[in-house]
Amino acid sequence: MDITWYRDFLALAETGKFTAAARLRQCSQSTLSRRVRLLETHLATQLLDRRSTPIRLTSSGEALIPAASELVRMSQECEQSVRVIDRPITFASLHTLACNFFPQWISQYSPVDDPLFTRIDTGHKSTENYYMSLMSGRSDFILFYRDAESERYFQRDDFEVLSLGHEELYWVGTPGMAELCHNTGYTIPWLTYARTAQLHELCRSQVARHPEPSRLKRVFEATVSEALKPMVALGQGIACMPHSMIALQIDEGSLVRLYPDMPSKHVEIILVRWLGNNNATADAFWSIIDLAKQQWTS
Repeated sequence: MDITWYRDFLALAETGKFTAAARLRQCSQSTLSRRVRLLETHLATQLLDRRSTPIRLTSSGEALIPAASELVRMSQECEQSVRVIDRPITFASLHTLACNFFPQWISQYSPVDDPLFTRIDTGHKSTENYYMSLMSGRSDFILFYRDAESERYFQRDDFEVLSLGHEELYWVGTPGMAELCHNTGYTIPWLTYARTAQLHELCRSQVARHPEPSRLKRVFEATVSEALKPMVALGQGIACMPHSMIALQIDEGSLVRLYPDMPSKHVEIILVRWLGNNNATADAFWSIIDLAKQQWTS
């Protein structure tokens, strides 16, 4: 089995055409076709329906995409790791926290005149993948929201968890959307998170508290808040969002908090490490964070 076969398969899944996929992979069409057939032989299943144009994936092909993508990503990390002399402190992070919490937080511990070498990875699709990234050494820390699913993984004795603060989740929309919400004669367009996103689960209580849930109509969903934000800003609907994402727009008045009498959802931001990690720089960083927290709470 060759990792190249999976790269070819993913290119073909993306383009739907052998010619375009071969161009993307910088090889001949016959070479790409041969390697994809080798992959099918290796897996003992048909991945493509070659009768259609563009080419369609079989159910086996669809099922392979997530694992193939992860396999290629891990291969790239392996190749990169041997080229880097200095090892960065790597954070496996939710996309929302990586964009809105991490920069300001890490700046407290990474001065401009003596910066830390850090890396952030938002490519993990499930709590289990985050967990495995720690256990495999691909990341030193997880930056996460605390919830029941994460607690199930990180309550073991070989994990340590630090609380970094709290985040508020509440309903937001443009002033125009706020007016529509008050007008009981109209359906309310609802912008939400895909069910695979952690924030989908964390927002459940806010959805349950909505005063008129029957008026909500799901019109858009995304796996990350950054995809919801411009849709909300353009008046395409209302959404439950983290305060850190939309605080500036709330202050400017371009977005407003909806249902102000409704309690917001408070979620805890946590940093997780595995005690089996052997990165001395990461251990030193954890000690600094832990000491700072103790001093702040004392």
